[in-house]
Amino acid sequence: MNIRKLAPAAVGTAITLGVLYGVSRDASAQARQTCHMRGVWNGAVADVFEFDAAYVYNRGEDDFTGVYNNPGVSQANISAAARSGKWAIRLDYIDPVHRGWVRKLVGTGALDGTKHGILISGTFTQWLPGQSSPNENGTFVIDGKCK
Repeated sequence: MNIRKLAPAAVGTAITLGVLYGVSRDASAQARQTCHMRGVWNGAVADVFEFDAAYVYNRGEDDFTGVYNNPGVSQANISAAARSGKWAIRLDYIDPVHRGWVRKLVGTGALDGTKHGILISGTFTQWLPGQSSPNENGTFVIDGKCK
């Protein structure tokens, strides 16, 4: 066998395997799920908010988006990002009564890959349109079940 003839084929095979390994590893690193989220403001079990979210699990750099809709009361677009277990969640209210209100949530929690659940707890601030400081502060807990 001539090593000069085999070398280019070996290099090509190594590159192909490396690319395929990288693609399969990246694909398994990121997973998409749908989660039903149930939250409580200030520990008041009567003050519940629920929404479904499109959840992207990416090894500690997770994100989710959803729409909270309490018919006739309020509606908000929700966006969230976690980096190393610390969550930044934002509710932008769009219903006619609360249009422009924003709730900013900061908390900790992580997706449990074996039970497909997430528990996030922390604090929030509420901002009214045009105000330079929050008009309300409190706590929250969000319990999500994902599939």
